Amino acid sequence: MIRLSVNTLLNFHPKAILAAIVLAMTLLGGTAWGALSLVDYVNTLDRAERGSRQAAAFLEGHADAVLDGGAAALARVADRLEEGGFASLPDKVPSEALVASRFGVLSILDADGRTVFGPSIEPDSGPASLLQGAGGVVELLHGQVDGRDSILMVRRISGHGGVPEGAVLLALPSSSLHTVLDVFSDGRHSVAGLFRLDGTRLAGIGGSGKGGTGIGPLPTLEPGVESGERDWTVGGEGVVIGLKRMRDFPAVAAVALPRAVVLEPWSSRLQHGFMMVGVSVVALFGLAALGWTSLRREAAARDALRDANARLEQRVEERTADLRSLNQKLVRALAEKERANQAKARFLSAANHDLRQPFQALRLFHHLLMERLKESRERSIAEKMGEALDSGEKLLHALLEVATLDAGVVRPNIAEVSIATVLDGVAAEFRGLAADKRLDLRVRGCAAMVRTDATLLTRMLGDLLRNAIAYTPAGGVVVGCRRRGQWLRIEVWDTGPGIAAEHLDAIFEDFVQLGNPERDRRRGLGLGLPKVRRKAALLGHAVEVRSRPGQGSVFSVMVPLAASESRTDAAVPAPAGRAENPAARLILIVEDDPVQSAGMQLLLESWGHDVLVAADGPAALAMLRAAPRCPDVILSDFRLPGPLTGAETVTRAAEQEGRPIPGIILTGDTGPERIREAVAAGCRLLHKPVTPDVLRDALNALGAEPVPARQSQSSAA
Repeated sequence: MIRLSVNTLLNFHPKAILAAIVLAMTLLGGTAWGALSLVDYVNTLDRAERGSRQAAAFLEGHADAVLDGGAAALARVADRLEEGGFASLPDKVPSEALVASRFGVLSILDADGRTVFGPSIEPDSGPASLLQGAGGVVELLHGQVDGRDSILMVRRISGHGGVPEGAVLLALPSSSLHTVLDVFSDGRHSVAGLFRLDGTRLAGIGGSGKGGTGIGPLPTLEPGVESGERDWTVGGEGVVIGLKRMRDFPAVAAVALPRAVVLEPWSSRLQHGFMMVGVSVVALFGLAALGWTSLRREAAARDALRDANARLEQRVEERTADLRSLNQKLVRALAEKERANQAKARFLSAANHDLRQPFQALRLFHHLLMERLKESRERSIAEKMGEALDSGEKLLHALLEVATLDAGVVRPNIAEVSIATVLDGVAAEFRGLAADKRLDLRVRGCAAMVRTDATLLTRMLGDLLRNAIAYTPAGGVVVGCRRRGQWLRIEVWDTGPGIAAEHLDAIFEDFVQLGNPERDRRRGLGLGLPKVRRKAALLGHAVEVRSRPGQGSVFSVMVPLAASESRTDAAVPAPAGRAENPAARLILIVEDDPVQSAGMQLLLESWGHDVLVAADGPAALAMLRAAPRCPDVILSDFRLPGPLTGAETVTRAAEQEGRPIPGIILTGDTGPERIREAVAAGCRLLHKPVTPDVLRDALNALGAEPVPARQSQSSAA
């Protein structure tokens, strides 16, 4: 039967057979192409819809990140107002408003719609819309601030009984969304932006004019739900739109593509398909040959791509091995640096402690020697020795201050401070030093009030002035202030040689001194600027430096302004005079160094005190049990031989006597952990070397009366 059919076909004219074949192929190809085109049409719309939904979700995520910070800052301001009412506005809200100003423009309205804080902001929907609605929730509106499109975040304030008392507005510039919106400004998108639930545009591109209905009524969506529509109309134009409802805000992110743009590739493919169908009628066999050639080229391309991938993988492995080796070297280098830093810290701590011991003894004996010398020539030699002691103590005290700041035991006392009082005090301290170098020191007055620690800020400015005077050979030094929003910029200008740009970071490192390779101590120790950096970090202030080689430098400290600057400058208490020595006391000295204990005993006895001496903690406790009365003060070294430290000895003595005993700990150890231990013990801490005046002040500050003799012991005796 098949042979008969083939023979029957062969009996027809070859042209008819060819025509029948061409016709059959054309019909078959046209039908297949039509079906594929229809499927392609549906898939194109599906892909566009998915792409629009993904773009809307991406836009919603970015908008949520932008609005979330502003909403949190807005909530803090609103909560403050709801908690304390509008009467708390001058005291509590400005600090929160300062945080909110980082996100946008903050404005506060009262119940009558008047602006009581910040600039006047009017939404497109009119001022009345700001006070209409439920309180406690954030509503989004569109408006203009200084001629710029802005998203208005509104939080109504409700008083007792739900009575509206006003509203808080935070205007976020629409430009904050441009990072993402610029991606959709390629001319292909009909609409892209953020819209209210009623379709009013908040920010974006396309749609109607500002504040108008951009995309028409939106479908009801649950928070966080995505949606897409293929047959949507915007401005009379059909679009494929993707929607994403925001989780925390009453807004919808929408991205729409015109259907004409979406279907443009499909139309192009359809046209090309018709052309291919026509060409296939006249070049069917040629297409087969071309297809074969194309397959061969594709196979060759695959082989070339496989080889390229193999070479690329090899290069990646080589680069990975090189990078791994480099990382290992870097880790070893960092470990070596850390070990070197730790070794340096241990060395400095041990050196400070060991040096303070002889300095302490020298200072005590020098004081006793000065009291006994009468001849002017002999006193002159002793005074020179005192100057040498002062020079060494300056270095030790500088190292102590750095160690104290690193230890974390300094707690700043933040309060409202008159900057004029601080500048006057610093200027009075350094006018003599500037005059000695014939420098012009000028301080430009400033009436601002700042929030800071007056003592730490004074020391910071003192270090900056000392540095400027030391490195300025001629000219002058100027100290002034500039307001920068909610901050006060305190600047110290000098006419020194300036600092090269590559050294601006290095000058804040410990012991770094530019232009002083011989380490001349008259030009400082290289610790002033590192101390400034540490104190600034402790206070939360920013320190900056600008310099031009050959013209001078300017160091600046950014200090936050006080909430209210209308107050008069707080009165600065005058320094209290030195208290007179109280009545003679019984003082227990716990010191294992015989030279130290002998010098301390002679000094205290010369002041009229009774002195007991013990070499370690157990000996001190035994001496207390045998003493006629409890000592008034225990003066102890921190490091002692035996199981007890000085702080532990004071604690054990108080437990043994059944009453607290004032303690003064003398130590030369500047290690951070040692400092924290001494402070935690509740003892007064003095670092060696201690001058007699400092020791006298510490004893006077305790203010203890002599303790009577133990009745129980005397009766037993």
